[in-house]
Amino acid sequence: MHLRKRITVAAAGLAVTLMSTLIPVSAEGYWQDGYWDDASQTWIEGRWVETGGAAQTWNTGWSGGPYQEYANGAVINYDANGNRTSTVVTGVPVYSQHNRAWSGVTIGSGGNFGSTGCVPTAVAVIMNHFGIGGSPLDFGYAMNAFGNYNSAYGHGTDSGGLLNIGAAYGLGVRAFADYDTMFYELSRGKLVAACIGGNAAYTHCVVLYGLDANGNTNVSDPSGSSYRTNIAGIVNNMSYNPIDWTAGGPFVSFGYEW
Repeated sequence: MHLRKRITVAAAGLAVTLMSTLIPVSAEGYWQDGYWDDASQTWIEGRWVETGGAAQTWNTGWSGGPYQEYANGAVINYDANGNRTSTVVTGVPVYSQHNRAWSGVTIGSGGNFGSTGCVPTAVAVIMNHFGIGGSPLDFGYAMNAFGNYNSAYGHGTDSGGLLNIGAAYGLGVRAFADYDTMFYELSRGKLVAACIGGNAAYTHCVVLYGLDANGNTNVSDPSGSSYRTNIAGIVNNMSYNPIDWTAGGPFVSFGYEW
């Protein structure tokens, strides 16, 4: 069942109303020996934990073959020993901030969308993956109304806007700035908006999704392209521009908590 939710944001007399489709968070579920179990066991730190009784007890009797875990719309693959081998995420679109339908539009006090709209475009990628919908321009208006896009910070979006827009649509959001957290969040099927560019005056935001055991991930780039890269390269190229640290770090993950 999909629920419809109306969200209105307003600032300086401007009101923006967006319609979103919220996907209910289902119970944890795991595929074991050909059947679906979502009632009494949770996989924690490489072992099954029985959670249906009064106390949690370790279940070390797993003797099946490779299996899958499902979270955030992703398929998380494990081998028979409980080692995660890959996290596969599908249904992630590619949008371009340079699309002529919105690239020439100017929102707020910054430049036009083609030059300043990488973060709202990244947000549109994430929201459409989670079934919420909305165009890059929709999220540009919404983030401007929150005061995060082409407003107090001038040209572009501060990373605090990623936290605000994620929370407004009911997604769990987490800001960070390190490799280990990046690996963990992507392995859980979450999408990560990553502000990159080192010490450049004007930085860029891309969306990361999926992960293999070697740290390779997929990129949906608001420039309108998609490619594959290693998260070490992303972390080594993280933005150090203060505007990208207002959330507490230049990387922000999006997804349902589990």
